[in-house]
Formats: sequence, structure tokens, C-alpha cells
Amino acid sequence: MGKGLTQGRTFEFILRDRGVSEKDIGWVLSKLDSQEYILDDCHYMARILSKESETNAREIFINHYFSLNMKGVSSENKLNDLFQECIDKKKVWTLLEKNLGAICIKLPDESLNGETYLFVCGPNKKCPEVTNTASFMFFSPNEITKPKKQNPLEMSSLRLAG
Repeated sequence: MGKGLTQGRTFEFILRDRGVSEKDIGWVLSKLDSQEYILDDCHYMARILSKESETNAREIFINHYFSLNMKGVSSENKLNDLFQECIDKKKVWTLLEKNLGAICIKLPDESLNGETYLFVCGPNKKCPEVTNTASFMFFSPNEITKPKKQNPLEMSSLRLAG
């Protein structure tokens, strides 16, 4: 199992930094190793809680991280919901696996709120060479975080201060 550095930090450290327990880190590394992932090049993408299934967790991931950003249309707009319904999420997931080496790993411990799934991508036996590495530009190194919405009070104070 490769435990080399990932942009200065081990993938194991990044999982720990993201709040993944030691037990779950061992589970994740074992799953990645069984699929022959190159840990040096793996990227943490998200951790999703789903009450239903892995398929539901994948849909939540796709809906959240691949939402349409149309000029003049907010993400709460019904038009955005319409486009989300038109997306073939199974095909999107297949393309993520093929081109980015995406994997969804169910963590062993269940919570009362559902099951937790960890999303990782990187080169592996199914996807030996990740295509479009420039697409990682929208990920910060080894993590995706939900964009922070700016507080309206902060926005007005910034305007007044300037």
C-alpha cells in the first residue's frame, strides 16, 4: 500500500484532518489498496451522509458538487431543479469513475442518521491515468469544501468601509 506524500501531506493525514476516525482511515486505505489506487495521487472529495443507499449518496454528491451555475439564476431557482432532473446521474458517475478514478466508499460505522460515504478520486486499476488533470483545479488540494456564503451584514460593512 503506497503511503507517499500527497502535495506535502500523506493522504492518510488528509483523511485524519477531515475528521475521519482511525478505524475508518484503515478501512478506506484497505478499500483503495484493493482497487490498486495510487495513494500518492488520491484526492479527498467529500463525505456524505445518506439515509437510503450508496446510489442516493452518489446522487447527493453529484447534485451538490456539479450543480449548474447559470448567470442570473440562483441555485434555489426552479429552473436549476429542472436541469438537475434532466441529468443522467448514473452516466455522470460512470464518467467520473472512468475519467477521474472516482470511488464511493461506505464507512463501516452506521449512525442513527444514516450511513456515511467517503468520495475519493485518483489513478487506479480501472483508471490508470486520470484524464483532464486540469479538472482538479476546482478542488483544493485533497478536499472539496462547501463554498461559504457571505454574511449580508459583512457585505454591507465591506461596502461602507471601502
